[in-house]
Amino acid sequence: MLLSMGSGGWNLTLGLVAFAAGASGQFALPGTSSPMPLMVAGGAIALLGAFQLWRSRRA
Repeated sequence: MLLSMGSGGWNLTLGLVAFAAGASGQFALPGTSSPMPLMVAGGAIALLGAFQLWRSRRA
């Protein structure tokens, strides 16, 4: 089912995975020493994916 959702589904899934990895405290973006930027980036990607899915379902 994820393959049929297109880029919105992938962005939502990968964003949530990145957010969860940052929330675990064991992962961080390269070049940073804090997991907070990873959580922010993951949340932004997940929001983008949710918007893409919402927009594609409206059309």
